Amino acid sequence: MEKFRADVTICGENYVLSGEKSEEKIKEIARFVDDEMRRTSKMMNCNPNYKCAVLTALNITEKLMDSNDMLLKLQTENYQLDNDVKHYIQMWENAKKKVTDLKEQMSTEVDRQSQSTEDFNKLKEKLAEMESAYFDLQVENVNLKNQIRSMNKLAGDDEL
Repeated sequence: MEKFRADVTICGENYVLSGEKSEEKIKEIARFVDDEMRRTSKMMNCNPNYKCAVLTALNITEKLMDSNDMLLKLQTENYQLDNDVKHYIQMWENAKKKVTDLKEQMSTEVDRQSQSTEDFNKLKEKLAEMESAYFDLQVENVNLKNQIRSMNKLAGDDEL
């Protein structure tokens, strides 16, 4: 991997730093350290020195550890959210399958109802035919009874 170099100034001292980061990133890091060193020396009300550098290192380390804790927390939350998303996607897929199954059941039931309606109408027609035939038989029965009465009158017998 390529090494980059940058000339930087920290608390008035010039340094040549090198690393795998770009020159701009190295300078940004140096500015951050310079700012932290100046802030610490201002709080201690002294010029930057070894003690100030140690306290600055502690402050930066605290920020780093806080950031690492936050990163771990966010990664844990992200993992949980990923699991939640997978769960909800699975629920969505199950719901879609249920809807599809219900549509198929409804279609089958509509077909069955349609067939039942056809069967009912056929039975209704057959009933109408049978009622008509029954009526015809009743009429014929009345006619036959009348004929029998007429024949009996002719024969002199009024009984049926």
